[in-house]
Amino acid sequence: MPGKAKGKKKVVSSKKIKSKPKVSSKPLPKPLSGLEFTQNRALSFLELNQTKRIAIISDNDPDGMTSAVQMKKFLDSKKVGNKVFFYDHYSNSLSSPNDIFAKFSPEKTIFLDLNEGFISDVLLQIGKFTGPFLVIDHHQAGVIRNNSYRCIVIKPASFTDIQPSRYPVSKMVHDLFGGNDWVCEIGVIGDFAFEQWADFLRKTEKKYNFSYAKFKELDDLVTCITSQYPEKMISLFEFICSAKNPKDLLHSEFFAFKKLFDSKLAEQIKKFEESAECFNDVQICFFQGEVRFSSKLSNLISIKNPSKVIVIFEQPGELIKCSIRRQDFKVSCNDLAKAAVSGTPLGKGGGHIPAAGATFPKEYLDEFKKRARLYLLENPPKSTS
Repeated sequence: MPGKAKGKKKVVSSKKIKSKPKVSSKPLPKPLSGLEFTQNRALSFLELNQTKRIAIISDNDPDGMTSAVQMKKFLDSKKVGNKVFFYDHYSNSLSSPNDIFAKFSPEKTIFLDLNEGFISDVLLQIGKFTGPFLVIDHHQAGVIRNNSYRCIVIKPASFTDIQPSRYPVSKMVHDLFGGNDWVCEIGVIGDFAFEQWADFLRKTEKKYNFSYAKFKELDDLVTCITSQYPEKMISLFEFICSAKNPKDLLHSEFFAFKKLFDSKLAEQIKKFEESAECFNDVQICFFQGEVRFSSKLSNLISIKNPSKVIVIFEQPGELIKCSIRRQDFKVSCNDLAKAAVSGTPLGKGGGHIPAAGATFPKEYLDEFKKRARLYLLENPPKSTS
């Protein structure tokens, strides 16, 4: 009998059949935001697990003071030894003798709320002791001189498009290192950035049941001590560091000094209204006030006259120091200050759009006024829309 028909054998290809690649169920990591990237950059530089001593050098105004408080509390939380020094604009030196800084011997240094020009002045005096340094600042970028160490500079433009003058260093430190909200609010108010951070301020005021008006008093208190009583500045700084909430500061002994300061400010405002030299064709007013009052006085007068350039002079020594303000952002006080001291020996000028400063020899006062007026004639107010 014929055999049964055999079925056809399947032909198996010698080529291996490639299986589809497995798709991971894990979501891809989100790209870092500008703020997160900048945080990582700063922390990587500081190397807090290895660094034992960090010096903090800060400006001596409310923004600088509150930035330093938050920075110190952050380093304390990481158990990193630290010491705070303030820069005195009147002596162009640190608030403590240079040998104290040298004795502390920091491995790294953090500069807060000081532009590159002031940092260069500090480095000229103590540069060999600072070690590598981190700069957190919101002024216009410049060149750091007298430096032989590695450094990194963080400005608002490093992680945001918010106008730098509206992003105080107190808020930068708060956002970068998880700072103290009520301390930060004092700095925000002090640098006239309250409109930019209105939501943040409202939440903070609600949290502590502490009104904006009371926070404004705290800003005035810090301004009073830092400008009029520099010998009390470290005591105030330490008090703020140890305070649990803003009410502690409101009821502190420092308010006795503020009452006298407020009285003197009222006198200065009255004198300005009576004798300021004003030029209505370019909307600028010049006034010479008492020493250590120019910054606060220019702020108060500028609030009442937002569409005028207010220039308050003072003469603490051979050089005249002045504060320049215009609050409507239609004139760059920064550019005006630079133009007004252009070509002047020892002249310095710069800052922000709504607030700047300048120094120059007293014999160039008339020339400064002429150059300031000429700048405004050639650069009329711009629309901010």
